[in-house]
Amino acid sequence: MTAIDGIDQVYACSLECEIWDQPVEHSGARAYVTVATRLLRGLGETGASDLWRPSVLVLRRTRRLLCNVPLSFDDPHLQLSGAAAQLAAEAVRLAPVADADSVDGLHRAAQLLAWLASSDDDPLGDCVRDFLTLDDVRAGIVVVPDRRFLEAVSQAMAHRGVAVQAGTEADLAGGGVHGSAAVVGPPRWLKPGLLNAPRARNLALVHYDFFREEPAVEPMLYGPAVSTGVVRPVQRSATFYSGAGQEHLDEAGAEPADRLTADECSLGEEIRAVFPASRSESGHANARDQVRARAALLADGSHVLLPVDADARILTLRTQLLPEVRLEQVPASSVGCGDYLVLRSKPHHQDLTERADVLLGADANSLRATQNMWKDKLWERTEAHPRGIRGVADDLRRAGADTANVSYWISGWCIRPRSKSDFAVVLRYLRIFADLDETWEHLRRIDSAHRSAGQRYAEDILRAATPERTNRLLAAGWCAVTPGGVDRETVVITRVEHLLPETLVVPLNVLCRLRATEDS
Repeated sequence: MTAIDGIDQVYACSLECEIWDQPVEHSGARAYVTVATRLLRGLGETGASDLWRPSVLVLRRTRRLLCNVPLSFDDPHLQLSGAAAQLAAEAVRLAPVADADSVDGLHRAAQLLAWLASSDDDPLGDCVRDFLTLDDVRAGIVVVPDRRFLEAVSQAMAHRGVAVQAGTEADLAGGGVHGSAAVVGPPRWLKPGLLNAPRARNLALVHYDFFREEPAVEPMLYGPAVSTGVVRPVQRSATFYSGAGQEHLDEAGAEPADRLTADECSLGEEIRAVFPASRSESGHANARDQVRARAALLADGSHVLLPVDADARILTLRTQLLPEVRLEQVPASSVGCGDYLVLRSKPHHQDLTERADVLLGADANSLRATQNMWKDKLWERTEAHPRGIRGVADDLRRAGADTANVSYWISGWCIRPRSKSDFAVVLRYLRIFADLDETWEHLRRIDSAHRSAGQRYAEDILRAATPERTNRLLAAGWCAVTPGGVDRETVVITRVEHLLPETLVVPLNVLCRLRATEDS
């Protein structure tokens, strides 16, 4: 099939496609989501406190998984039983010190979640199977927001008699077409363009019937050239009922005001709940192990925290010259939507440090001692200064430094300032009487080792990024590669889909690594 034939096939499929809004009702799921949502809304800003944060994270995570993953409630991948036990323990801990009504709500949430965790009901999965079996399931696909559950969903479907492909949003954006597609999640989580040109003859948007939004196909263009009234219709299907009777629903007393918004069920909301928003840089807001960062949501369903400091760098893959690809280290603050990041389970800087120490050999410890010496003293000075980091930076500028990026210099990212003359000012300011040239040479060797380690690592990844994997990357938005080298740990190359607007305060050790909210 030629490229033109493939495009014709997609357009023909799009013209035939019928889109169905498929609500699902399960009294137990509705009861838990209602109780959890009331509690989270009632807590408001209190939920961000150290007192309530552990409970809030569990409530948000379990609510998101229930609404996004078509697995039975007792499936171990959802970990609902452990989450229920954690909520029960938190309720006991909070009882002597927190608002009684909120603690009662937490108790009730724990009970409802424990009941769900003991049930093999699978409302979303049952609805998906019911829809897909109306057609040839071999040509069907079930689409979920998070790639980490693809294998589990595919196995669960097959176990219940429907062997079907499981995919992500990216699988609906490629050149292939499907007989039927069941998309699971909040009504409007898909990118609008995917509903304008669906890659399936029949497409069902499967979601619980407690969301405020209703699915809709938005016009691709606005203005006089295109009528905004010409859009593809979404047909409402009868509600799919699943599971136990209405006793849990009646007890929860759900009302229209309890309906969820899509944002409340999103990964972004969980990330915001994990880390506080950034405050002013004055004083000690930028502690040595706390840095300001932005969260990027990734095509593979995970996320990464990117430092806003312009000197911190991250590895990216450039695809502008296909079929050739190249790797670059770029400032993490410059990363935007559409960029491809090279990530693994440990921070990029930590990995480079370990690789660089191998290259430094027997001198690694003594050279690192030189690096830590000036950084530790600079940190101690920021702790002692009445105005913290900002005060030290002002002192250094008055002493003759052209730049005074103190928050970066004291962080684990930094080896040395960019300028030798600025470093000389720092040594004088800290009353470190070591030989400037010798100290600078020691730091240069560390910097050189980091650069060499990064270059070798990049070469290993490029060798592993075969044309087949690159095609997968462009089609799906992510791919996994296993580079050669010492540890051969799998690396994920994934596209940035969205950047949260808020600046967060995060620990240094969570930066530039592949993360799920369960890591928090």
